[in-house]
Amino acid sequence: MSSAPTRQSLKISVPASTANLGPGFDIWGIALNLRNEFVCDRVDRKDGSLKVSLLSADSTTVPANSLPKKVGDDNLFVKAYQYLFKKSGQEPLAWDVQVLVRVPFSRGLGSSSTAILAGLTLANETLRREFRMAYRIEQILEFALEFEPHPDNLTAALYGGWNLCMPLTGTKLETDATQKTGPSFYHIPMSIKAPLKIVGIIPERELETRESRQLLPVNISRNDLVFQTSRVASLVYLLQQEVLSTAEKAAFRIVMEDRIHTEQRAQFIPGMFDVFEDWYREGALGCFLSGAGSTLLAFWPQEIDTQSIDLTRRLKEKKVASLQREFQVDRQGLMVLT
Repeated sequence: MSSAPTRQSLKISVPASTANLGPGFDIWGIALNLRNEFVCDRVDRKDGSLKVSLLSADSTTVPANSLPKKVGDDNLFVKAYQYLFKKSGQEPLAWDVQVLVRVPFSRGLGSSSTAILAGLTLANETLRREFRMAYRIEQILEFALEFEPHPDNLTAALYGGWNLCMPLTGTKLETDATQKTGPSFYHIPMSIKAPLKIVGIIPERELETRESRQLLPVNISRNDLVFQTSRVASLVYLLQQEVLSTAEKAAFRIVMEDRIHTEQRAQFIPGMFDVFEDWYREGALGCFLSGAGSTLLAFWPQEIDTQSIDLTRRLKEKKVASLQREFQVDRQGLMVLT
């Protein structure tokens, strides 16, 4: 039985993320220092509803006129909140939520992951405070996969840093050891030691992950499999080097090559490979499409002054406006502040 409602508030802060990093399709992601914040106030509405309003907290990345005026029950944050209460068997409690939006929608920066994880987290915190029950962080991640069935952005946003996700579904380990009650993948935190920064552009062009996935191959050849795995292993090696030799810097471009998703999605971003060629001439080490796009990013040596380079030039010629931005790796992940 719930106690009488008291005025409570909390803030859930969830970082943006970039996934795939070239050859690592669906297996890893990196959290970035661009955050959506969900400011939540408990209210006494008997229907247990969420009233959600969206505000632009950074007009350069998210113009106010790009936000929907009304947030309904089909919103991922709302659906995730309701999902966990249904899972728990408890009746949901009401909150007013103001979302300070900094992560642009449908740009390959994990906006949907921030909404899903924040909704589940608000429900979990409510269960903990009001009903003295709560789910573990690993369970929250499993529930999030019901909404977004690839864990790359989710793990990065939840844990922070660079995370690799090894699937267990359908393996002997899942059948024998977990008996289908354990996790569907292993989460493995990775370290980035190389002296790099992540800089790129966010075009004013939305791309839906679900639509772009329809272009991807169902099966790949043995040659393509060897091509991908060799580059995934090489990227792990390169990003863990504290000092990069001239040969290792040159290897980055080869290591970022991909045969599963990048070329298939390039048709949605006019001149994408021309953009990358420009960046390589300016000194970029490895260029990649962020998630499903449209954001384009690259690993750059720390000593290069990217602010003095117009990375948006090529898309500007194609009549596509874009925002240039430098990112830091976010190592905090999801935070609950009270």
